[in-house]
This record gives sequence, C-alpha cells and structure tokens, in this order.
Amino acid sequence: MSQKDPSNKLTSLPGKIEIFRAGQHTDDAGNVHNFTEADVADIATGYDPKLREAALCIGHPAHNLPAYGWVNSLGINDAGRVVMDTHQVQPQFAEMVDRKLFKKRSASFYTPDHPNNPTPGKWYLRHVAFLGAQPPAIAGLADFSEGGDPANTVCFSEPLTTNQQEQDPMDKELQAQLDAANAAREAAEEAAKEANDRLAQFAEAAKRDRLAGFSNFCEAQIKAGTLLPKEKDAAVAVLETLADSKEVSFAEGGATKAVPAVDFLKDLIARAKPVVNFGEHAAGAASSGQATKDMTDAQVDKLAREHAAKHSVSYAEGLKAVTASFTTAA
Repeated sequence: MSQKDPSNKLTSLPGKIEIFRAGQHTDDAGNVHNFTEADVADIATGYDPKLREAALCIGHPAHNLPAYGWVNSLGINDAGRVVMDTHQVQPQFAEMVDRKLFKKRSASFYTPDHPNNPTPGKWYLRHVAFLGAQPPAIAGLADFSEGGDPANTVCFSEPLTTNQQEQDPMDKELQAQLDAANAAREAAEEAAKEANDRLAQFAEAAKRDRLAGFSNFCEAQIKAGTLLPKEKDAAVAVLETLADSKEVSFAEGGATKAVPAVDFLKDLIARAKPVVNFGEHAAGAASSGQATKDMTDAQVDKLAREHAAKHSVSYAEGLKAVTASFTTAA
C-alpha cells in the first residue's frame, strides 16, 4: 500500500459500484474461470484494506503507477454482485468517471495460490481498473506497489453480460448513481442560491431600516438644537459607517467600558449642548431685529418654524416675519 499525500483535495465516487459477479468469465489472457456464489462472497468478506488496499487506477499497471483512489470496502448487493465503496478519490478522476469517459471497469485479482495474496486459498481483489480514457495529469500522486511480480494475477476486462449489445447493468447502475448524485448536487446548489438571495434581501431591508432610523435620530437632534440641518446628511453617513465598526473601549469610573461606536456617537450628539439658544435672542429679534440679523441660517429657520406654529401661518409667512427685522433695524 502506498502513502497518500494529505495535501491533495479528496472526494468520493458514488457508493456500491458493481465490479464483479458469479459465473464463468474469461480473463484478459484468454483463460476461463468459474466463480461460484461462495467464491464471490469470499471475495467481498475477505477484503481488508488493512491487509492490502486495492487501488483505483486507469488501465492495468504491471508495476508502480499512480493510484487515483482506493477501495475502502467490498460487499454483496441484492443481485448477488460484488460492489465497492471508495475513498480518497482524486476530483479529476471522479469527474472523468462522471463524464462517462470510461467504457469498462475491470477487476484484477490475486489467485488463491499467489505468493502475495494476503488471504491464501481465496481470491483477493488486487485493484480496479477503469478502461477507455487517458489518465489525467495530476501532480503529486503517490505511486503504489502491488507486491512484486504480477504474474499469476487475473484481470477481467470484458463486460459481465451475456449480450454484448446490451449495456452492462453495472454501468447502468453506476450511471444512475452518478445522475442521482448530480441531481442532489444541483438541488443543493439551487437551495444555497435561494438562501443567499433571501439573505441579501434581508440585509438590504435591514440597511434601509437602519438608515431610516439614523435619519429619524438626526431629525430629532435638529429639533433639539444639538445638530444643524445642514449637518444631517453628513451625520447620517458617519453613523452608517460606524454601524459596522467594532466596539470602542474606554476607561470610565475606574473600569473599562465597551460600547458600539455608533451608539457612542449617538449618545455624544444627544447629550451635547444645544448649538443654538433661541431663548436668548427672541426678545431682541422682536424689538430691534439686530440679534436676528446676526443669527445663522439654522437659527433663523427655527425662529421661522416657531413663529409659523405659534401664529398658525405658513412657513413662508413665518420666515417673512422673522426676517422683517433685517430691513427695519436702525
């Protein structure tokens, strides 16, 4: 058995692939062999990868050649045929099997009297060859050794059907397994795509709601006088940027406190001293108009809104009343 390269990405073929059955078979050398159901059962039950692991290969190797995967276990299906489960299969090789590039599978066995047979007196699986395509170029594959001279080993490479015009039932079952695996993969991919689409929709809706919340917060701070109207867009943009930031940590009262950056900024704005104290200017605005003339746009805007609300007039009329002092001031 060879050493596997753990750095290679590995996959698996479908399970329960048929590789042999009882009956009369002619090996690649032209010799006829009769396999009873008991022989076939012994092949399945006697296989132990710990004794000697059978490789998956392309063609029948005489000496050290790359292994594209390994037979993990053998069993007998309901039809009485030997089936294999595989593992550590190279993805490129699995893809070639999926694309139907191999027309035949061929099981190679140690004869009961072979000197390298780990179960003397019984047939033992040597390797499983896939025939009909060129090996893929895969760097880093480890060679495997099948234990000395391959003489007196037996390979069966012909389809195991009596009618050569009929597709090998094992090929039909393998194809059905591959089709089922492909269908399951496509269904999983479609489900994952739908889930990702839903997540994207939820994220977009959450972002819209978050922006609306920041906008409402800034509107409230404008009314409270801690934020100027012209600062709203910039404040919303900064809050949105900080929303995805990590928490900020700082010392407070001898302890370390950690809060989300966006919450810290919102609290800072809300607790700030009002940038305009209209109560100090209202009398001056009504008398001489000098204080109103010296006000900022935000201050004038607030006075106009207050005048409009107090006298039940339009904003335009309120603005006109507030700014009238600009032209009447001495």
